[in-house]
Amino acid sequence: MTYTVAMTLRRGALALLLALPAAAAPAAAALDQAPTLWQERYFWDALLPSRDKMARQQSDPMMVPVMKAIAGQIAQQVANLGQIDRYVKAQSDNLNYAYAQPDPGPSLKTIEGNFTTLTAGCDQVRQNLYFLTARQRMAQSQALPDPEMYQAGLLILGQVQQLQLTLNALYYDTLAARGVVYQNRWADDQFFLDKTEELMRSVVRVQDSVFTVYNAGYDLTIRCR
Repeated sequence: MTYTVAMTLRRGALALLLALPAAAAPAAAALDQAPTLWQERYFWDALLPSRDKMARQQSDPMMVPVMKAIAGQIAQQVANLGQIDRYVKAQSDNLNYAYAQPDPGPSLKTIEGNFTTLTAGCDQVRQNLYFLTARQRMAQSQALPDPEMYQAGLLILGQVQQLQLTLNALYYDTLAARGVVYQNRWADDQFFLDKTEELMRSVVRVQDSVFTVYNAGYDLTIRCR
């Protein structure tokens, strides 16, 4: 009766690994490839400052598709956090079941593995958001006052708002599961408590990346206004 999420997450149901665009994308790339700015193709190029200067005079034609793609990628992170939240809620039920058993050890061992997987999921979401922050900061140098760009920026901010609301729910559900663990410390060893705290810290650390992706999105939207 104890749910396990380790194999489920590894099969990609959580879709934690964002489809990160590779380095250079030629003009004749496949149609299903994520749109990129020309800056992103020369990220480490020594001539990037001069390209930025030119970008302030003329926007990249892929600007709007890139902004819409960023909004979609943030929406994916909302879905990821939502699924993590559902698994965290399931762990609360698992814990109540485990502590009701004469020997909760086997069930707690499974839950411990679930906590490890959920922690890794939160860390991946945080890294994905930092990547999206970098994309937005790079796009700022090409942002010009444009109604379509501005609407795309508002779409990004709307997705970040949903991201924050989902993270709030995840935080409270993780806090509830942590409370169940500490109410039954008689059955827990120190390693299990450490895994519980590690999950809690990972959830809290996502907040920093939400702040950064929001600030970058806000700056980008203001430049397009």
